[in-house]
Amino acid sequence: MTSETAVRTTWQRRFDAEGERQFPRLAQEALADPRKHASTQGVRKLVTLTSGVLFAADQMDSSTIGRFITLSIDTLLTVGAGTDFRDYEEFLTNAMDLIHLLEKRGVSVSGHYLSAARFQAGIANGAALRRDFIEKAVTTSHTTDEEATALLTLAKYLVDVSDYDGARAALLRCKVAMGEAGEAHLRVDHDMTLGLTYYFSDPETSRAHFQSAVTIGRNHSADRRFRQPLATALHYLGRLSVDRGEPADAIRLLCEAEAFSDDYLTGHGYFHQRLAEVLVDHGSVREAEYHLRAAERTFAIVGQASSGVHVLHGTWARWFVRTGDLRSAVDTLRAAVQQSRRHGAPRVELILLAEMLRVQLKRRRVDAAIPILARAGVVYLGSESIRGPAQFVRQALTVFQRAVRMLRAPRTVGTAGSEGRPVPVQCLCGADHDPSQEEA
Repeated sequence: MTSETAVRTTWQRRFDAEGERQFPRLAQEALADPRKHASTQGVRKLVTLTSGVLFAADQMDSSTIGRFITLSIDTLLTVGAGTDFRDYEEFLTNAMDLIHLLEKRGVSVSGHYLSAARFQAGIANGAALRRDFIEKAVTTSHTTDEEATALLTLAKYLVDVSDYDGARAALLRCKVAMGEAGEAHLRVDHDMTLGLTYYFSDPETSRAHFQSAVTIGRNHSADRRFRQPLATALHYLGRLSVDRGEPADAIRLLCEAEAFSDDYLTGHGYFHQRLAEVLVDHGSVREAEYHLRAAERTFAIVGQASSGVHVLHGTWARWFVRTGDLRSAVDTLRAAVQQSRRHGAPRVELILLAEMLRVQLKRRRVDAAIPILARAGVVYLGSESIRGPAQFVRQALTVFQRAVRMLRAPRTVGTAGSEGRPVPVQCLCGADHDPSQEEA
């Protein structure tokens, strides 16, 4: 052994020994005062500490490691690491190594797998890796509540990839796992998720399930376990109100949903994005722009690169159409279609293709409509999981009706006033709607 190698080996031993002492202490300090990491820089320190915890894991008890995994993922999803952070995949790899370590120790890791799936959804919503995490959450569940929660998450994933029959099958398994005396918050989530499975094929059945979830959820809104399924049900009732031509009611429901929503930034981004969708057709241009920019900032802070960003680009295209900038609308949609195709998001691609068709028809480019319609047909038939002619007719009719509403520019903005002139609907979110405001 050379003297240089000996020096390096001695230094490495000292470094390892120091790390084994310091990293467990730093993890305990983070758990004792999570507020220290409630900033972009704090999140980055927490992400770096994750690799240190992995290094010193043999010196740490399972409870501390498990709580640290929860803290690191939740903090990253609620605070965000900033728009220039690029180490999401490395962080997820380290977090998964810690989860696997706990699994080998015999610790319950079902909830940790669901946290990893939630994190993965921001990278690629329909990715097979997200499903793998969820299915591991099902197989590693130790209690009926853990199993039911994992199956609810599996059903939501299957809705995201357009497998509605598969989602309902997962919900049936969930109902069996819950039994007759299942926890009330799980029953609310079950009703809400069942509504999601009918949203694209049977709006009235979907509405009934969402309304059932809202009725029960509002009676328990002080309990945090009820708040997110309640918020999601209200969110989709708002989207159904848009379909019924009731934009003011949609804004009211979306704002109520935001009041109950959890602290995850991605959800807040979707809130701004959906409000912008309503306002760009039925409200003021200024209010729509404010929520578009707020959605952009929120998604960027948390590193959202999945379907929400692509849908947001489609809403920006509508905003460009509203302001008369058709060239920017086309450019935005072309880039968004390519991104959604790369990310394997067929439903989002269909939405963007419908937007593109609308813009091209407005430009009187009828020649461009045929390839768009052909591509939309291929994507729809190749992606939507439809079993039987009756289901195909119902779902195709629902999709067609929504496409017609999307393609048809609103004749008026808002509702008619006392003199018959259109009155823009007002946003109820409480912001001053300054598009240059820096805070999302």
